[in-house]
Amino acid sequence: MFPTIRDVASRANVSFQLASGVLGHRSYVYASEATRKRIFEAAEELGYVPNTSARILRGGASKILGVLIDSRAPEVFYGILAEIEQAADKLGYHILSAQAHDNPEKLMTAYQSLRQNGVDGIISFVNDYPQLGCCLEPLLKNDPKIVSALNAGDNSPASVVVDIESGIAAAVQHLRERGYRKPALLLALPNRDGHLSFNCWRRLETFKTACPEGDALLLNAKTDPSDLFAQCRTAIRRKLLPGGFDSVIAQNDNLAAILMRQLLTEGIRIPDDFGLVGWDNLLIAECLPVSLTSLGCDWKNVAENVLKTLMKRMEGDRSPVKIRIPMSLIPRESTKKGGMRYEV
Repeated sequence: MFPTIRDVASRANVSFQLASGVLGHRSYVYASEATRKRIFEAAEELGYVPNTSARILRGGASKILGVLIDSRAPEVFYGILAEIEQAADKLGYHILSAQAHDNPEKLMTAYQSLRQNGVDGIISFVNDYPQLGCCLEPLLKNDPKIVSALNAGDNSPASVVVDIESGIAAAVQHLRERGYRKPALLLALPNRDGHLSFNCWRRLETFKTACPEGDALLLNAKTDPSDLFAQCRTAIRRKLLPGGFDSVIAQNDNLAAILMRQLLTEGIRIPDDFGLVGWDNLLIAECLPVSLTSLGCDWKNVAENVLKTLMKRMEGDRSPVKIRIPMSLIPRESTKKGGMRYEV
């Protein structure tokens, strides 16, 4: 027999109504900290698991938030998801995630399953799949209790995104101030047909405006990842050096690391001959042979704003909202041209 709420109440020596209210994180229930602690300890000792289905049938909240995410999403997405999980736990919510890779149909099926299982709200890290000619935003935008995180188009009713525009502008300005005269933007795309994801399109358009003297290089990321080394080597020999480019803003830190290795193999000195700026500010940025200047954002800040926005939607607020989280540039050795000193 599984323990019931009455078993927990008996162990904690309180009424089952109080035990239910405390474990359900109901705001209208009052109990001292000592009593709350006793109830939670009793539940843990007994291995009590709330009956979510019964709660939903009674018209209550499931205290579960659904998450849609691509199983091969960038590392930063999962870092922010971890922050969301921790912040949601403090609010009394559990996370139920659904994943798929390059399969919008499967993701939509997962979305329906989350709704059928009574989640209180949904956080979506997925949006457009240009290589498949599909965008999920039109299919999800009518859900009043969904918030798009990081991947959001202009028509998303509720979203929290990073300020790509300010990030690109900061990187271009930083390179100019360090004496680099002709930067390039390096993107690795899942297709060669010219269809960009919304985030890549924003980076490209912003880069064109902020750096008209620069250019964009598009690599094919759908091939074997090891082929990116060969593609970077080819880009260096056929485009970057012949074109007089002296710096690159890469799509992410991993791509910047691949380019760095090929540049060093070609005998090009970093940062004296060539400057590199990554994106996401991952741990790898500090572990490379030449530590990598990178753009990043506060993952915890993103998570808190996603949850705050979702809570408002769940309470009935239907006002359109788009929160832009500022990006910060962290200078390191890869742009320290001329022996400049940085405080890292």
